[in-house]
Amino acid sequence: MNLALQEILVDSGEVKVCGAEGILRAHAIGSCVVVAGYDASSALGGMAHVMLPGAYHGWFPTLKTKYATDALGELCYLMERQGTSAARFSLCLVGGGNVLGDGHQSPGPDIVRSLEGLLARQGIRPVALEVGGRQRKSCTLHVARGCVMYTVGDSEQRLLWQAAGMALSP
Repeated sequence: MNLALQEILVDSGEVKVCGAEGILRAHAIGSCVVVAGYDASSALGGMAHVMLPGAYHGWFPTLKTKYATDALGELCYLMERQGTSAARFSLCLVGGGNVLGDGHQSPGPDIVRSLEGLLARQGIRPVALEVGGRQRKSCTLHVARGCVMYTVGDSEQRLLWQAAGMALSP
């Protein structure tokens, strides 16, 4: 069976999920950190494009998922609504760099630490990381193939993680 795949762009501050018909992509990842989650048993994937560490404490709910705590919570909620549980997630982190260079304070490392702390409290350890550095990155979660790909700068896509038993080509 050949699925018509839908590319879903995940912009800064957004959280989205999809089934095997989707490919989730985040571009222009600098200091932001993308959390790509996959559950092989349900062929379900999700992505959060996190902009800031910690939790949101303001009045505008549309800003919540820009923050690590709220974005991760929303990712878990949306994936659980589709029938999976956080215990079955395989999570990858991509980003957290300092693309502005020396002399500029980047929130990237703080976002990475915030997410790793939140995940550790839930007993979840990322299966793969591509964090830090000084070049922009991109991240692609191909749900049907069960893989997370990334780029650094203008590089070709590279495999970050592949679910056991899944093939790269459809």
